Amino acid sequence: MLARCVAYSKTGVERLKKKKAKGSLIGNIVLILAVAVFLFAAWQLVSAYMEYKKGTDEYDRLEKLVEIQTEEPQPGSSAVQATADPGESQPETETSSSAEEAPRLQFTGDHSELKAINSDYAGWLFMNSEISYPVVAADNNDYYLTHTFYGTKNKAGTLFLEAALPYGMQSKNVIIYGHNLKNDKMFGTLMKYQEQSFYDEHRYFQIFTESGTMTCEIFAAYTTTAVSDAYTYGFGSDELFLEYIDTMKGWSVIDTGVTVEAGDQIVTLSTCTNVNDGRFVVQGKVIK
Repeated sequence: MLARCVAYSKTGVERLKKKKAKGSLIGNIVLILAVAVFLFAAWQLVSAYMEYKKGTDEYDRLEKLVEIQTEEPQPGSSAVQATADPGESQPETETSSSAEEAPRLQFTGDHSELKAINSDYAGWLFMNSEISYPVVAADNNDYYLTHTFYGTKNKAGTLFLEAALPYGMQSKNVIIYGHNLKNDKMFGTLMKYQEQSFYDEHRYFQIFTESGTMTCEIFAAYTTTAVSDAYTYGFGSDELFLEYIDTMKGWSVIDTGVTVEAGDQIVTLSTCTNVNDGRFVVQGKVIK
């Protein structure tokens, strides 16, 4: 009887050892998998950072080809809206008043040199010194999501015009897309316009083209989706355009107090958010 009990005890110990060994094996497998997942995630982060860095390094080199300086206002000069008929005298309006307050910037880059680098070049966007990049115009909205201004395949992409715009930079609503990069490059700082205090200090942006300078006063900033009325570029009437403006200002998370008239041209800057299908939009009206 004693021998039988000892035999049963040995069997129980062996089973316990096997159970512990099995548990240890599973634990080791889980640990190895966890380490593998961590290393893969770290590799992805490093790879993304290095790719973004290569892309932004290209733009840093490109930016050396241009210089944007503050221009002293000319005595007796008056600013008028870019879309106004130069042959008509313009009454004193909010637009002309805003134009006088806007910073006067001079672009000393060579547009023809930039166009020689990339024939899709359409202009240069400058916004608070944090955003200073070329803008391109292509026949689709896909290529420049993954290619730099030099044509290098890179997730940093390029700022680009909505391909369907009927008149490019002369369209009623000039729509420009750009990535929201984690290193704050491209349109990575656009979402700062969620804060009223940031807008109060940075109310204007400029687009420099071969035809001249488009100075824009921001009138709205808001979150929307990829499919949104914000991206409307064709308006059948002044009434529809003004209804659109009222809607966009109603969406705005900042109070600008800026009036947009039926005859104004506007610019829409759009980037992704960290929400699936989310977009953040900043809109300005051209004041000169």
